[in-house]
Amino acid sequence: MATTLDPDALRAEVEAARQESQQGRPARAVTRYRRLRTRIERSADPRAEVGLQRVRVVLGLAAAEYELTGDLDAAMSLLDEAEAITGEVGAESMRASVRGQRGLLLLRSGRGADALRSLDRAVEVMAVADSSDQFSILLNRGVLHLDGGALDAASADFTEAIAIALRSGDQLYASKARHNLGYVDFLAGRIPRALAAMEEAGRGDENEHPVLLLDRARVLREAGLAHDAEQLLARAATEFRAAGLPQDLAETDLVRAECALVEGEPDRARQLARSAERIFVRRRNLQWQRKAQLLVLQCERLAVEQRPERSRRAALLQVGTRARRLAEDCRAEKRVDLARPAELLARECALRAGGDVGEAGRLAPAMRASDPLPSRLLTREVRALAALHRGDRVRAAGEVRRGLAELGSYQNGFGSLDLRTASAVHGLPLARLGLELAERSGSAAEFFAAVERGRAISIRLASVGPPRDERTADLLAALRQTEEEARGLEGDPAAGEALARLRGRAGALQRDIRARAWELEGAAEVSGQDSARVAETRAAARATGTAFVTYVVHRGRWTAVTASARRPALVDLADAGRVDELVQRVRADLDALAMPLLPPPLKDSVRRSLDAGLGRLDDLLLAPVGVDGQALVVSCSAALVLLPWSLLPSRRGLPVVVTPSATAWLRAGDHVRRTRPRVVSVAGPGLHRAEDEARRVHALWPGAELLTGGDATTESLRLALAGADVVHVAAHGTHQQESPLFSSLRVSDGPLYAYELDAGDQPAPCVVLSACEAGLATVRPGDEGLGLTSVLLHLGSRSVLAGVARVRDDVAARVMQHAHASMAAGTSSPQALAGALAAEEEPAPFVAFGAGW
Repeated sequence: MATTLDPDALRAEVEAARQESQQGRPARAVTRYRRLRTRIERSADPRAEVGLQRVRVVLGLAAAEYELTGDLDAAMSLLDEAEAITGEVGAESMRASVRGQRGLLLLRSGRGADALRSLDRAVEVMAVADSSDQFSILLNRGVLHLDGGALDAASADFTEAIAIALRSGDQLYASKARHNLGYVDFLAGRIPRALAAMEEAGRGDENEHPVLLLDRARVLREAGLAHDAEQLLARAATEFRAAGLPQDLAETDLVRAECALVEGEPDRARQLARSAERIFVRRRNLQWQRKAQLLVLQCERLAVEQRPERSRRAALLQVGTRARRLAEDCRAEKRVDLARPAELLARECALRAGGDVGEAGRLAPAMRASDPLPSRLLTREVRALAALHRGDRVRAAGEVRRGLAELGSYQNGFGSLDLRTASAVHGLPLARLGLELAERSGSAAEFFAAVERGRAISIRLASVGPPRDERTADLLAALRQTEEEARGLEGDPAAGEALARLRGRAGALQRDIRARAWELEGAAEVSGQDSARVAETRAAARATGTAFVTYVVHRGRWTAVTASARRPALVDLADAGRVDELVQRVRADLDALAMPLLPPPLKDSVRRSLDAGLGRLDDLLLAPVGVDGQALVVSCSAALVLLPWSLLPSRRGLPVVVTPSATAWLRAGDHVRRTRPRVVSVAGPGLHRAEDEARRVHALWPGAELLTGGDATTESLRLALAGADVVHVAAHGTHQQESPLFSSLRVSDGPLYAYELDAGDQPAPCVVLSACEAGLATVRPGDEGLGLTSVLLHLGSRSVLAGVARVRDDVAARVMQHAHASMAAGTSSPQALAGALAAEEEPAPFVAFGAGW
């Protein structure tokens, strides 16, 4: 005997089960669907509405059970049952839904061609389906098009899905499709547009779905922001694990592995990729299994670089052989998108290993305009290696140059300095290969040119500033207030919880501010300049009476190229790890000496350690290049950016300039000072001698402007940096290692962040920062530094005098007064700083960055 069911109540329960699946809780969904299925079957209610809901229950059960178990055969059997019920009860409106669900599960299992056929059949009959089913069919087919690289088709499906959602008044569905349009932009290489679309789609959603977090993380990883991507991925992984979604968890682990590769952690990357591979094997998802296998091989390829030289060739051959087999398997399975990168990896390994490379050395791999940047750059690298194998070093060098030029164009598409510097990581392999090619030539001039092509590419592009919209201004104001509140609680043992809450809020505000800048697009065309050559650098050095030395890490050792009045020379110096360790020790000693109440015996011990470290670095880095008694310009990266060069014994009383690259130094060119430069002297709060220091500097320059107390605001300082000739800042400085664009100078109304600085009409040619840490930089995996000083130089300042370690207030005040007195008398900024440091008994870690003023 049939039992009558309440259609409205039944519909609500089915929707509740569907929402469990939609929110990533398949186990709960399965429980609900099974109960509903049993109740409907027992009722034998013959009404059409009940029959329709029965189809929905079986469809939902198939999807939820597949997510839990990965058993595609069982899921297909349930869909066969749903299709049969559709015919029995005459629920033609559900036929498209059954086909669409079949397509979705085939898509999730990696059977793309079968999924597309099923979804195409669903579209053919979806006119009579509910709007929600129409939307899902188009959304899933669009995702399938994305997976196959058919971006126009994907965009058309997502656009139609948005129209359907809006007609039915469903803003949530419309947001999902808009998010996916952002993914289209991502695959098309339009990173800022992708981030903007995803941000807009997720606005107002406090509990962002982990799938959306995963998508945004993929975009950030592609842009080189691996650390930021990892933060999103950790959140997504936690939610997928809690919800029991192994497929999504494994996909997340693959992206985490990619981030670990960018960060130079191949062992961790391999563990994550293998974990994902095991899950895909258990779920019999061959497509994703192949993706994981490819990533495991890429991890092992990077790990080869950490092996001793004698065992490297055998390891390369092993990875290359496995990559070739994987490529063959993917070709046989018609997975061309995976076969191509596997073939490139196999070729690169074979060419690096040497010996009989067969086809790898004869044929240049094809490259498509639609290939993502990392793939194009790897293709360039393999082409260069193949040309080198054939003995054509000129063609090999040309491939490297073209690849780095492509990277420059890619970086130029970003309107954010954050993204520009982060994306440089993609060019590291090509830059290293360029050094290898130059080394083979035996020419110091070619080696110098190779260093310049790969160094600080973003500096050669047109400058970019922060967004100037009202929302960003509000976020910055909120961040300033939050950090000032947190500062007021520091040192209070009872305020631990409140302080942690404020710091968490500050971190969230920083993320929001950076995300807004990521959405800015750069210029359509590259407007930067070519990299410097040794001849023009040598001519400029000769004209200014200086020696120019470029330092670079090559094959694990610091190497120098001298470009002075004499013939350029290539000089092998020292193990990079040893030098880096010494730089860290010297900076630690300087930090210790800056402590005001250091006991004399301990102070003497630290000073001896400092002097020994500085002497050793002098012997390793300067003695071999023969620049004694000369003014010096140093182009360097990595740890040497943080070295107080002026404190090295042979540099006492001699000017030293540290520049990001010869290209940047030449761009600064000659500079004629104004007869009466506009000078602004600023004092921030909380420093005992800051106001006295600012007043003394102010007194040295006729007509100078003084900003102290309430006049020293973030806005007045920002305007001074964008319009004065000389700006002196005596204020607390903070360098944020993880978020260098939020390094700051503290004035009366809070911190002024590096992020806020703008070029304006006339960026200050000379900026003097007497604050501790103001000269520090975070050197990213792409070897580009980012901090207060680098931002000022990027915006157009010629010379920045800043500290690379802590310094006592009284020492800073004496050095700065002496330096300004010399500059006011006409001495250049590097020479003025050198004289001031020579006159000071205590070590003061100030460095002249950029060029002279």
